[in-house]
Amino acid sequence: MRFASTAISLMAMPMARLTGLVLSGGASRRMGRDKAQLVIKGKTLSEIMVGKLCDAGCDPVLISGQCGIKDIYPGQGPMAGIHAAFAHFGNAKAMIVVPVDMPNLRVQSLLRLAKTDGEAVWYQGQSLPIKLENKKHIHALLEKILEENEGDWSIRNFVKNLNGTALLMDEAAVTEWSNLNTPEEFKKMEQTHET
Repeated sequence: MRFASTAISLMAMPMARLTGLVLSGGASRRMGRDKAQLVIKGKTLSEIMVGKLCDAGCDPVLISGQCGIKDIYPGQGPMAGIHAAFAHFGNAKAMIVVPVDMPNLRVQSLLRLAKTDGEAVWYQGQSLPIKLENKKHIHALLEKILEENEGDWSIRNFVKNLNGTALLMDEAAVTEWSNLNTPEEFKKMEQTHET
């Protein structure tokens, strides 16, 4: 229960309203089926990631992809999902973005993003999760990058133009940063969660 009490004390801190976004618009080619619908311990990956964002104080939590917000720039990766979500941002100060295929991501890591100042906050060596502030120049930069037909649509390219903060990762929690991309990785994850 130590973790729960830590989460509660961090949640009690005054925090600007946050929106959450689960990116689930990928083609899942290597997995061979929609990753968002994979089930671990009775919950889909999409449900797991929505729950983590809610536990980190995000409200509302949005989902991009086939079952959620549709990309305005289809086929252009995570940046297109983030761009489309900005239209649904409301008056939240910031949005925390997670991939659908990172079920070991700890709520504690999302809370750390939430309480760190910066236009963009992410973990060193990782593109996701990321916290982005709701600012007009960030929207404009997303639009500019996505309008380039043969451009670099990576999150790394995007954040290098922002006043961002790269946080150090907790070395003890290296498995939390693993994505599920293949049936073999999913099977291994299922076995880990069975024990």
